[in-house]
Amino acid sequence: MADGYEYPLIDGLGVDEIIDVVNFFQTIEQAYEQSAGVKRADFIDAYRKFQQVVPAKMEQKQLEREFEHRSGYDSYQVIKLSKDAQAGNLSVHEA
Repeated sequence: MADGYEYPLIDGLGVDEIIDVVNFFQTIEQAYEQSAGVKRADFIDAYRKFQQVVPAKMEQKQLEREFEHRSGYDSYQVIKLSKDAQAGNLSVHEA
């Protein structure tokens, strides 16, 4: 993990939209950093809000790649886990 990074954002977002985008990235951090991970339901809620704020897939992927570049955390891994798991917590354990 990189210390002191900023969350990637796109221009023109309102305060509530910025909160939704940052919350999505924070749930990814939780999946990597917390031993218990993040609750699947909390992640899915944050991901859906992120998709509403940034409806274009291309922009979503751009933000996710920029977040990975800045933080070292791959959002795809958490998204994939959320689709595979049916309940419980999502946790990414790096080898």
